[in-house]
Amino acid sequence: MGNIFNLKTTLFIAAGLLSCGIVFAKGNSDTKTVLRGWLSDEQCARGRAEEGTFTATNLECAKECVAAGKKIVLVDPENKRVLTIENQDVARKNVGDYVEIAGAIDPATNLLHVDSLKFLDKNRAMCGVPAKSKKKTN
Repeated sequence: MGNIFNLKTTLFIAAGLLSCGIVFAKGNSDTKTVLRGWLSDEQCARGRAEEGTFTATNLECAKECVAAGKKIVLVDPENKRVLTIENQDVARKNVGDYVEIAGAIDPATNLLHVDSLKFLDKNRAMCGVPAKSKKKTN
């Protein structure tokens, strides 16, 4: 009976240590950061990013796409990347807005877990704005 108790205790302790190791390993893979960028839908944002454009997308289109099931992403103009928001509900009411997000990035998956979100500015999509024409002066 004593050997069975010792075996169970040893297995329980080993499982606990293994679980702690997994939690600590995962915690170290995430990078805590503060980012500023636009919240958009994945389809529009990734399409524009492939063309080298990291600005706001069309507000109505982004909201329609998110309502249809597309993922919410952060367009990060400083680092020229698009990060998928892991906890979608936190960002849903700010789709299209320029925001500041504090959170953790998993570099392996490009998932951004939002710890806090701060509204900075309303959407000013650049995709529908015509280029400024140069006027000739005499």
